[in-house]
Amino acid sequence: MKKFLLKNDGFISFSLYIILVYLISVYYHFYNRYMMVIEIRTNLILIYENYINKIIGTG
Repeated sequence: MKKFLLKNDGFISFSLYIILVYLISVYYHFYNRYMMVIEIRTNLILIYENYINKIIGTG
């Protein structure tokens, strides 16, 4: 078993590298989407605050 792993050590390392890069890219994809949703919600809250202030007359 040790000889088998030693013969394929480079392939295993390369495969793990590809998997790691894929997982990092998936993480950043979902992180960016999450941050975009937070930014949209914040902008909507600000829009509604401005609209309410115009209705009340304090804006």
